[in-house]
Parts: sequence; C-alpha cells; structure tokens
Amino acid sequence: MKKKINSNIIIVIFVLSGLLLFSLSFFKSSYSINSDDNNDDAEFDYIFDPGQYIEYKEEKEETTNDNLNNQVSETKRSKSIINNKVKDVNITKNNNTIINNFVEKPNDNNNSTDYNFIAAGDWYCNDETRKTINNILAQHPELIITTGDQVKESLSASCWIEMSKSIKDKMKIAIGNHDAEFANIYKQIVDYHQLKSPYYSHDFKNLHFISMSTEHPFEKGSKQYEFIKSDLAKTSTNSSIDWIVVHQHKPLYSTNQDKVEAEQLRDIYQQLFQQYDVDLVISSHNQYYERTYPILYNADFEKNTNKKVEPKPIITNNSQSVYSDKDNGIIFLTVGTAGDELDPVKEKHKYYVHQESKFGFLEIEIENDGKTLLGQFHANDGMVLDQFTLNDT
Repeated sequence: MKKKINSNIIIVIFVLSGLLLFSLSFFKSSYSINSDDNNDDAEFDYIFDPGQYIEYKEEKEETTNDNLNNQVSETKRSKSIINNKVKDVNITKNNNTIINNFVEKPNDNNNSTDYNFIAAGDWYCNDETRKTINNILAQHPELIITTGDQVKESLSASCWIEMSKSIKDKMKIAIGNHDAEFANIYKQIVDYHQLKSPYYSHDFKNLHFISMSTEHPFEKGSKQYEFIKSDLAKTSTNSSIDWIVVHQHKPLYSTNQDKVEAEQLRDIYQQLFQQYDVDLVISSHNQYYERTYPILYNADFEKNTNKKVEPKPIITNNSQSVYSDKDNGIIFLTVGTAGDELDPVKEKHKYYVHQESKFGFLEIEIENDGKTLLGQFHANDGMVLDQFTLNDT
C-alpha cells in the first residue's frame, strides 16, 4: 500500500513539474522573440528583433513639414498645462508662476519668428519624471524631441503612455535600448507614437531633425545609414532650412557606457554629419547632462588608437558659451536626465564645457528671425545650469 501511494506521489510531482516548465517557457516566449538567426544584429544586445514590428519604407519616405504648432489649439494647450501641473501650491511672482521652484515662462506667441523646442531622455516613470514633464509644460514648448528610453525594466509601457499624455501631441521620439528590450513594450511604444520607421526625419519651421536609432543596424551600407546619408544630401539643397539636429539614444562621445559602440558611431557618422553641416547631436544613455565645445572628428588619432583610449576631437572654438556656424564643429549634448536614476560624472575630458548630474531638460530657443539658437539646461529645481548661443552667420 505504501509503495502504491509513493508511486502516485512521484507521478503527481512529475506531472506538476512538467506543467510548471511549460508555463515558464510560454510566459518567456510571450515577452521575447529569439533572434539568434539574425546575424546582422549580432553586435546588438537584443532579445528580439525590433525591426519586425516596423515596415521599412525609406524609398517612399519624404521629409514632411509637420507643423506641430498647429496641432494643438491655444485653448487646449492652456487647459493641458493647468490640468497636468502637480498639486503643490503655486506662487505668483513678477507675473510668472512658480511651480515646484520652477518659474513658468509667459506664454507669448505674438512673435511668430521666435520659438522653442525641448530635448530629454531616459524618462522612466516616477515622481521625478512627472516633475520633468510639468517643468517642460511651464516652458510652453512647440516641439519636444526625446533621446530614447521612454521606459525601463517594465513589462508594459502603460505607465509611460498615461504619464506622457499631456505632451504626446508635441513629441518626436528616438528609440532607446530599454524601449527595445521586450517585444510587447516596443510594439506599444511604436503604436502609441505612431512610428512608421525606427529612424526618420522631419522639418519644423527652419529646423531639420533626424531621429536615429542606435538600437537598429547603423553600419555603412545598412538601410538606416543609406537613409540618413540620402536625407542629409536632400536637406542640403533646401534653402528654407538653417539648422540640422540629430537625436538618438546612445552617444557618439561617451564618458560612461558603451564606449566601443560610441567609437563605431563616430567612425561611421561624424564625418558625414560634418560634410552636411549638422549643428547639434543630442543623445542620452549616460544619465546626466553634458555639452562639448564645437568639435571635429580627429581622423588621424581615431585610426591609430584602440577603443579603450580617450578620444581627442579637434576643438574649433574655445569659448565657454558663444559660437558661430563658421566654427564648423558640431556640439554634442547628453541629456539623460528626464527621470531615471542619475549616474555620477566620473570622466571629465578637455572637450567638454559642462557636465552635471541633475534632473532636468534642455531647451533650445530659436531667436533673431531664426538665425540664433539659445540653449539652456533647466534643472528640475528651477536653476539654469548651462547656457550657450549658436549664431548662423
């Protein structure tokens, strides 16, 4: 009798173990897709192939003027700003509103030649993210570009989708590594932001933007490389464009993570960007703020050094804050400061003007009939920690 009972117990345990293993296997497969057979993506740390969710249509893609400033009426904009401010007590001072120690900019749209856009990345979904969004709204931006990682280590993008509703209509995003970490999250983000491709471009007034994906193949000859090269060539013939801005997740100059990939990006793209007079390259991934001088690719040095050596770009203007497009260099900015846990700044290289581990965002104001860019990094405590001017001469 005891032997029979023991045999039954063993059978039950065996069956339950099998069911458990099957369930775990099914759950895992629902959040990831095996891409081991995708040799083109071997250098990337995917657990699935994000490209399968997006149809590549570079051949048919045309640069469009989105006119995002006409998408939201003034009434809706005002209501959105009011409804999405945190519930802290607002204090009026000098006709401005202070929200969480952050001074709200007067919403004066009488001068149609002056406008602004915001850039930030590594958002996550927490109280600091909420502060960043509220402080961005206080600047009344006409456009918001992201540098990736709208989410982090989550099984769903629902929190980001809910939290970002107040700025969604003005956003143009870049894809980050955490956005592409799980298949279902990637699909949610792509659908929510209505992306037709993980990399794309658009015009906004006299600015041209390229959203690059460092999470998709970007080597020479790749679809993305050919798209960017063709797009820059086409933009160079557009007399209505005065400025070119590239935004992506991983930086070309990294003082923290993925330095090997940063070197690959420099080797492939920086000279191409210089050829077509790109003005700003804005990224994140390293979770702090930093800005370089206008710099050029140092081809001789890059070719003769290995990937562990600090890059030595050529600085074209040593001013701390005032530059001209005649300097010919590109200003590289890192703004991984929107809400995810900050990194300490450990490396301080000579080609950086400013580095700061603070939450906040970059605001670029276009002034002087579109001929001047004024950049400011606003910390969430209300302080302006960095400021620079770039003049189109």
